Amino acid sequence: MTLLQRTNLDVLLQLKDLLKIISPAAYSDPLPLLHGSSVGQHVRHTLEFYQCLFEQAPHGFVDYDARQRDLRLENDPAFSINKAEQLVEALKKPIPTTQIILKASFLENDIEEIQTTWARELVYMAEHAIHHFAIIKIALREQFPEIAVPIHFGVAYSTIKYREVVPA
Repeated sequence: MTLLQRTNLDVLLQLKDLLKIISPAAYSDPLPLLHGSSVGQHVRHTLEFYQCLFEQAPHGFVDYDARQRDLRLENDPAFSINKAEQLVEALKKPIPTTQIILKASFLENDIEEIQTTWARELVYMAEHAIHHFAIIKIALREQFPEIAVPIHFGVAYSTIKYREVVPA
């Protein structure tokens, strides 16, 4: 198993651990701090990015805009745990070394096609997930302080390493 696989496994296991302790209300309630979105919406978004990679890349492309937007992922922590477990299993399989096309659309409707690799997209998956975890952590600490969010949840690995060398 590669370092990228182990890193993404760690990310998904961190999410599973949080999902095991969060109440359905804390998970799915719209929060003013998040401009009306919920923790569950951030979880859904994160899991569906992983899902896009593992379902689309074997066909030679990945388009993160083509997500399913499955509302069960944003409303049901148990369903999200199940999806995270499926992704953990996918991550345990050998990762192809083939190139893939990243399809992206920004200001206009035109689709930009960019050469990428599975490895590069796994780097993106970890960083993207950690970014959303940071948002989740802020929301939970503000709205649900009784939930014990692990100290390193939502903190980049480079920041954790830096803080070990240079204490705050």
